[in-house]
Amino acid sequence: NPGVRDYEASLLRLLDKLTNGMKVEINETGTTLKYKPGIVTGGRRISHDCGTARAIGYFLEVVIPVCLFAKKPVDLTLYGITNDEV
Repeated sequence: NPGVRDYEASLLRLLDKLTNGMKVEINETGTTLKYKPGIVTGGRRISHDCGTARAIGYFLEVVIPVCLFAKKPVDLTLYGITNDEV
C-alpha cells in the first residue's frame, strides 16, 4: 500500500515539535513527500503520543540524532508501546 502511514505522519509531527520552521508537503496520494528541516531548538518540555502501530524505538532512532544538534537541552517524553511485531 503506497502512501504515508499513520506512524510516519506521527514521526513528522514529532519532528515538527522539536524544530522551528520545518516544512512538509505531501501530495494527495501520499506517495511524494518534500521535507525542509527547521532549526532544532530544544529548551522546552515536549511530549508526544507515538501510538501503537510502532514501538517507541522507531521514533528514538530518528529523534536522538536530531536532538544532538539542539540549541538547548531537550526534555522529551514519549508515550506508546515498547515492542511491536515489525
